[in-house]
Amino acid sequence: MKNILFTGGGGAGNEAIFRILSDDYEMHFADADLSAISPLIPEEFRHEIPYAVSSGFIDNINTLCSKYKIDLVIPGVDEELTKINKLNTPSMLPDTNYVKTMLDKLKSAHAITKAGLDSPRTITISDFLNGEEIIFPCIAKPRNGRGSRNVNILNTPDQVSAYLILTGILADEAVLQELCIGQEYTVLMSSDSRASLRAVVPVRVAVKKGITLRAETEDNSAIINACVAIHDALPAKGCYNIQLILTDDGRVMPFEINPRISTTFCLGLAAGINPIDNYLSDNTTTNKLQNYHSSLALFRSWSNYFKY
Repeated sequence: MKNILFTGGGGAGNEAIFRILSDDYEMHFADADLSAISPLIPEEFRHEIPYAVSSGFIDNINTLCSKYKIDLVIPGVDEELTKINKLNTPSMLPDTNYVKTMLDKLKSAHAITKAGLDSPRTITISDFLNGEEIIFPCIAKPRNGRGSRNVNILNTPDQVSAYLILTGILADEAVLQELCIGQEYTVLMSSDSRASLRAVVPVRVAVKKGITLRAETEDNSAIINACVAIHDALPAKGCYNIQLILTDDGRVMPFEINPRISTTFCLGLAAGINPIDNYLSDNTTTNKLQNYHSSLALFRSWSNYFKY
């Protein structure tokens, strides 16, 4: 049995990950806020670690990995991703250059369009203030950020300066992105350690407030084909997530690529895809993608715990 360590252990999907995979792996969950980790996960598998900005972050995780004989680390927090590759233990994470590109929403969008694929027009606010054009309404957001923080729809050009003042973000560090009208999807991408793609699971988002609260897997060939094309142009090992809009006129428009597992990772597991096994497997590479259960719905709600 392999021993797995998830960071960002207080994430919304982790108790489900534990329930689904606990018979297959010994799983440990680490977070800077130990109390954020679900009490449904036994105490011996919950661990406190420093924040990624701490000088002791890597040493602390190395100590955990040594103590619990961890075979694979699966990071879940953006701020950790460029540091995790310094661990003594392998991680289920794309290469560092890929991670750095995709964490930057400007570079990510430009990488997709440079590959000849559809992506919403994306420019820095600095470029806009210097005369570059974009159609309003549009999306304003930080180049680096997560959880929909400081993401806003701007309806008119005069709202751009107000956005900078209210958020305190520098004009070079924020982007304006074409507003695509349609249905949002979050897509689980699973490949092996050689970046050979094993599975693509489109998830139709119904309710989202920072994280996805209601969603359903969907067998959608247009989205699958578009995401395969993205992976072929920009291959990555491990598990990552593509956020996109299927527009009302049928275009697939990826607006972000998250180079890590997402909060809907557990839905992919429940649908029959195991990215951990895909990553660790030495099976002969096949061009056929794995099947998954479509029309499987995710419902998230609060649980309340009391403790003396």
